[in-house]
Amino acid sequence: MSIEEADRFRGAASANKVSLSRYLRQCLLDYERLSDDGSRAPNGFALVEMEERLALNIELQSRQVNSLCSELHVLFAMVDRLAFVSLVHLPEIPAELRESALTAGTRLYNNWRNAVMELTETNTETDSITAQPTDDAANGRHQRQENDDGLGSDSIDAAR
Repeated sequence: MSIEEADRFRGAASANKVSLSRYLRQCLLDYERLSDDGSRAPNGFALVEMEERLALNIELQSRQVNSLCSELHVLFAMVDRLAFVSLVHLPEIPAELRESALTAGTRLYNNWRNAVMELTETNTETDSITAQPTDDAANGRHQRQENDDGLGSDSIDAAR
């Protein structure tokens, strides 16, 4: 083996983060496998290492997604508890005042939504478009709420 070939093998072993002897052993085993069946299959050693890296990356991403899901469930519970406590402490609106209460409540709700959208906007145009809730998204949430609690009404309908 020439010095250049030895340096190339050392560099390849270093790039794969294994010892030179392990790398050479795997190369010989791959060569033996290729010469036995006559096919030109890819280097099995590189594929095994790539699979290991992918598996580790998938596991890491899975943990992060699970962590985000847990945090999201906490936020859902907090919002649910806030809505419950608010409704328990609000007085019933008399029938003659419901129309004005609905108008004022709708205005306040829209102001609140606009403030939330401003807080969540980013500098990129695509992010700000996806960050803004649409009527379709609100309708989808409303439909999910109907399926979950069976009430079939949102806060605006409840005020009528």
